[in-house]
Order: sequence, then structure tokens, then C-alpha cells
Amino acid sequence: MFSPQMYVPTGDLTIATVREFKAALVDMMSDGKSGTLDLAGVLRVDAAALQVMIAAERTGRIALTSPSQPVMKAMEAIGFTPASAPSDGNANDDAREKEDGARYKEVAEEINGDAEQ
Repeated sequence: MFSPQMYVPTGDLTIATVREFKAALVDMMSDGKSGTLDLAGVLRVDAAALQVMIAAERTGRIALTSPSQPVMKAMEAIGFTPASAPSDGNANDDAREKEDGARYKEVAEEINGDAEQ
């Protein structure tokens, strides 16, 4: 059994760094491993990085924690709530989760395919 790992990116997570970011997450999930993505040090995030982090979380093997203010704003802008975030019990939570899942299913499948290789 593998112990969970932690990845702590800092600075910008953008299209310019998304390849390395995705590779780090795929490596974290290799051989069935799981881990935590601590987002406290992220200063700027764009849609490319958001897609990768959300897809990684959707695998069930990566937990998103401590999102910085820029990350929270970006997630709120697209209506995404990390699974580790408390729910307000809103009836729309299930619909939102279904929509988020459909939106990022393709990216999650790509990440899973890379992790299996």
C-alpha cells in the first residue's frame, strides 16, 4: 500500500506550466497512488491548469486543499466546488457536480490514460 503524497505548486499555474503540472499529477497517481494538491501558494491560475486540477480531483485519488484566493476566484467563476469543500446542502449541488463531471470527464480520462502508461 502506498502512502499519500503531497504536491505543493507555487507561483503561476498557466498554459505555460500546465505540461509540467499535469506530469507531476500523473506521476503522483502512478501505480494507484493518491495524494493531496496544496494550492495555497498558487498566485495565478488559468483555464488550462483548472481543467487539469479538476480532472485530477475527479479521479478520486487527488484531493485539492488550501486553495489560494486566485484559485478560489477561478473555481467560483466556473461554478466548481472541490469535493473537500463543505457543502451548504443546496439542492443545486448535485446538478452542479454532474455538470462539472461532464465538463471535465474528457480531461480526466486523458489523465487516467497517461497514469496507466
